[in-house]
Amino acid sequence: MSKRGTKTVPARADIRPSEIKALLPDVMIWNAEAVGGPYVIRLVGEHIVRFVGRNNTGQSATIGMPDDAAAMMNFILTKVLETRAPLFRSGKAFWHLEKSYRNFEACYLPMSSDAGAVTMVLGGIKFDFATGQSVLR
Repeated sequence: MSKRGTKTVPARADIRPSEIKALLPDVMIWNAEAVGGPYVIRLVGEHIVRFVGRNNTGQSATIGMPDDAAAMMNFILTKVLETRAPLFRSGKAFWHLEKSYRNFEACYLPMSSDAGAVTMVLGGIKFDFATGQSVLR
């Protein structure tokens, strides 16, 4: 709340990477041209790159995902834009078939480029590399 002040959502300029340095490897940012997409990956942290196996910066938010996972990703990003509210998820990483047994916990936070319309989503995601345990401790 301190970052957004009296605004409905924080602006990108309100988030200073130096203040969240320890979190950056687990952070993603998606650009959103409009509700419903297209959603484009703007930034990907190194832990996410390692999990996925490639850096998808500049690509579609759903690149390389099975159809059901792509539909869920679009739903999540659209919901954050529509509601202008954070969204939290946890479960198995079903969008990455070789690693679908791994647990994840994620949050998706609305941001704007100018403290107006939501034009970006800031996400944080943690993966459990040993099954069956919470990833946020």
